[in-house]
Amino acid sequence: MAHNQESGEEYTPGVLVGLDGSAGAERAFSVALMVAQKRGWPLRLVEAFTRPVMVDDYNAQAIEYYLHGAAEEVQARLDRYAERASDAGVTATTRTFDGDASKVLVEESETAHLAVVGKRGRNRFAGRVLGSVSAKLAAHAHCPTLVVPEKWVSESAEVLLAPAQHVASGDAAEQEPLTVLEQSAPAQDHRRSFRNVADELNFDSEIVVGVDVRAPATEIAHLAAEAAALTERPLTLVAAETLNAQGWYPDAEQHHTELANVRRGYIEHLEGIAAELSEKTPDVPVRWQFFHGSAAGVLAEASRTAALITVGTRGHGGFTGLLLGSVSQAVLNRSTCPVLVIPTSPEV
Repeated sequence: MAHNQESGEEYTPGVLVGLDGSAGAERAFSVALMVAQKRGWPLRLVEAFTRPVMVDDYNAQAIEYYLHGAAEEVQARLDRYAERASDAGVTATTRTFDGDASKVLVEESETAHLAVVGKRGRNRFAGRVLGSVSAKLAAHAHCPTLVVPEKWVSESAEVLLAPAQHVASGDAAEQEPLTVLEQSAPAQDHRRSFRNVADELNFDSEIVVGVDVRAPATEIAHLAAEAAALTERPLTLVAAETLNAQGWYPDAEQHHTELANVRRGYIEHLEGIAAELSEKTPDVPVRWQFFHGSAAGVLAEASRTAALITVGTRGHGGFTGLLLGSVSQAVLNRSTCPVLVIPTSPEV
């Protein structure tokens, strides 16, 4: 990382924003600015550019000329963002790096409360591997990471349609069976209706947090509640399990009894978290839903209408069994709304 420019006051932990001049970066900046305004945090605006491969000594001078020009161009763009932040009453610092963007952002996240980055395109093919900056940052950041996808606009002015999940061609993810087994209460009446979304899968304008039925998930749920309070939105706890795959018993009656016991334990888990959140954040409406289906399938489907999806990065299975290996990677790839990824310890 040979080139490093910094401007602004000494950095105070706040909101880290990864920028690159794209439309996705513009959306990430807008969201980050809103969070900074509401929390009273400063912004740290960061952009990195890649050094070209030098094949011989003859190109050394040309490459140095390129690096100087690239650094000036990036810094000028960051300065414009910083000016917009200042106009909005938010303090901003800027840093320009010569190096790998994902590595830079992971390192910078050590001194941030929140990292915000855009997700390019629909990732129909490339998103299946951990190649993007957003995926790498979400997997390895030292603070919560907010990934903001591209904005979807309905092609119809006649009806209200929710966007389709961002799935690769030929992927059957959208056909996963999802069934609500139990819920504390239906969604509030003021939500909008979408022609292409089933009523029980409509999370219009809600903050949705994925709850692991086998782990406390307290830290994740409380941070999701903070986001709900910050944005004045209702919070929904969502858990999912394929109960018919929990185990097999030769005796059918014993099998059904065991499934009922497992299901009751999961429901009590959700009820306990909801009660704790309601006590701590009484102004945030909290409800829960328990689905038969896959964790990734439920959350990705919820992202079609929700305002935000919240997940953790580590755990033993279900929603927090991540480290961007299965559930979280699928949610990040397929989500059409922002996803907040919270780093947690395995025991959380």
